[in-house]
Amino acid sequence: MVGANKSRTGELEKTLFERMCMTQRLKGLISSCGVVGLECRLNAFADKVQDFLNPTVKGTLSEDLTTVTTQQDGFQGEEYWLEKDVFESLEKLLAKSQEARVSGCTQSITIDATARQYNKFTHHGALFSPSSFSFRDSHVVVGRGIPGDWYAGKIKQIFEYPFRPPSKVYFAIQRFRELSAQEALQDPYRQYPLVGGRLYHPELNDEIEVVPSHEIIAHFAHTPQDERDFGFPCFHALPLGRVTLSLHRTLCIADFL
Repeated sequence: MVGANKSRTGELEKTLFERMCMTQRLKGLISSCGVVGLECRLNAFADKVQDFLNPTVKGTLSEDLTTVTTQQDGFQGEEYWLEKDVFESLEKLLAKSQEARVSGCTQSITIDATARQYNKFTHHGALFSPSSFSFRDSHVVVGRGIPGDWYAGKIKQIFEYPFRPPSKVYFAIQRFRELSAQEALQDPYRQYPLVGGRLYHPELNDEIEVVPSHEIIAHFAHTPQDERDFGFPCFHALPLGRVTLSLHRTLCIADFL
């Protein structure tokens, strides 16, 4: 069963990648019409494919990716006393940041447990929320910008700290449980490091990790898998932002070939 599933996965990834590359190429050709003086001849054609290139069907992935919200002031925050596990994780994060700024010198810091909590937060043009407010908007990919160094988690809380400006936004995250080394050998998606995603166990780790907002990469597509295919319960996490980024890099490289 795993071998058959691996074959189907390869065909699906290849087809999706090719179709998205074709769409990006077509967008580039149409946008360059004005440069070469062909805009008048191709206006009719461009109008007909506009809906295909920029879909606005409500409730779809395409609509989510093309919707950009930049106004943060519209979301009402409230004063909140941080829970003990979140407070301790924030304290560790701020201590590490302080040590990094002061080379060769460790200084103790005292922080207040009062913060401003949000149920909605826009980042990279996407909407994020704690799982208690919106299950759909709580699944996130977290990383530090290193290729392949990311993990899937669920948002427990979004808060602004300190309560008074200047302040920063932080996310309290619970990680989904990683596969063991032996289980990872059965993950067919890991052979596609750029667009394949990876499998995770559906359980969450107990530990709470506080991360700054710039480490929130994107949402991920959550697809439950049949336990009979792999021998253990799991789901497939596909980072939505990484698909777009990988396509952009591939197209840029292709321009120089």
